[in-house]
Amino acid sequence: MIGPSVVTNRPSTTDLRSLGWTLLDRRERLAQLPVLAMLIAWFGYTRLYFFLHPRGLTVDASLFMYLTGKPDPSCGLTRTFAWMWRGDLGQAVRVYPLGPLVFLCAAAMVVYLLVAVVTGRRLKIALPRQLWTTLVAVSLVALAANWTAKLIWLGM
Repeated sequence: MIGPSVVTNRPSTTDLRSLGWTLLDRRERLAQLPVLAMLIAWFGYTRLYFFLHPRGLTVDASLFMYLTGKPDPSCGLTRTFAWMWRGDLGQAVRVYPLGPLVFLCAAAMVVYLLVAVVTGRRLKIALPRQLWTTLVAVSLVALAANWTAKLIWLGM
């Protein structure tokens, strides 16, 4: 006969905290700067979009649109961000349905990266692989649905 089993309510020593802050070294802090700079530049460009566009100072169609004649999955984000800056949620959604959510996520990313660079700490999120896979799959399906709706709406 096998001996009695022992059941404990203590967490195992291999359990990781699912959320916490970790320290960044100097190299890791500097690695955050290019992404932060690009996001800030993007926000600046979209903030000035309605000033720049009538003067012909905005970027036209993407390479994807040039080659295929169809809008790419991110087509409309610039205008959506510009409408969000004006506070017109309805127009932002009409241009790119997922745009306001992308705008808010990008703004949160700017704040997060500023905190990471200034304080030298980054957020550590330990989620099960299946949850990450589900989040990525849901995001890709939402992007595909958004793009499909745009293609149908534009009749392309």
